[in-house]
Amino acid sequence: MVDINTAMAAAAAERRNRGSGDKERKKNRSGADMGIESFDPVEHVSKEKADTVSMWLVITFATTMALVMRYVAMPGSKGNADLLWFVPMMAIFLLPSIHRSLLPEKFVEHYTRGTWFKASFLHVFTWLALTFLLTNAPFADIVAPQVDDGWGMISSTEEGFEFTDESRDKVYLTEGYTGMHYLVLSFSDNYDASDSEYSITFNGDAANNSWAVLSESNPDALDSVRSHKDIDYPVAVEVPAGLAVGTYEVEIKVVEDGDPWENERTVTMTLVVEELVVEDSTE
Repeated sequence: MVDINTAMAAAAAERRNRGSGDKERKKNRSGADMGIESFDPVEHVSKEKADTVSMWLVITFATTMALVMRYVAMPGSKGNADLLWFVPMMAIFLLPSIHRSLLPEKFVEHYTRGTWFKASFLHVFTWLALTFLLTNAPFADIVAPQVDDGWGMISSTEEGFEFTDESRDKVYLTEGYTGMHYLVLSFSDNYDASDSEYSITFNGDAANNSWAVLSESNPDALDSVRSHKDIDYPVAVEVPAGLAVGTYEVEIKVVEDGDPWENERTVTMTLVVEELVVEDSTE
């Protein structure tokens, strides 16, 4: 005969034992029982191989695109430079078709939207890196010589030449000025800047580069505008004597036979001849 208290205690103990066993079984259950997909080593290796093949296919495609755009499209597209980036960017949409047409089904079956997303980024950055390399020296020259270290005006003094830096793209002289004055600057380039053609005009009239004459008397006269004396091309434009009050422009047009196209640059220097102000000495 078992009383009710003993029966209830036994039932409680059985429930506790059963709960402990369930927890233990849960700890020992496999990943599939817990809702986790089981790991398949063979499937994993196949997917890794497919991803590796995809990576090298995209790199090869991006390299080919960069070479074609640089050596085939670029020489004839100076007037339509947008073509040089638009076509490679649009080529992203060809990546899925290229994979499906060139790779066997055992690789293609592993590719998802994530694959195309990663392939797109790999294509863009590979193409950009190679394009940057192929459009800069020593593989190309697509920029005309540029002003080396600003420009200004040098004026003859008893001690030599005094340099005046440009202010807001202008230099100034006062009416009735005397002595020799030159607007000066220098050009530098990835290659030899002296190989380019320089056309100089002073207020619309042809002018000469007086650097050769100036350097004979003072080879350091242009040091203020020269940062690369070993490779630059200095220019000195003599200011005519007796200019009237007004504004005058010196224009230098640079034309370079670059690679793959002809490079041009125009630099404008402005000279302002100010009116002489005579102070009234009368009281």
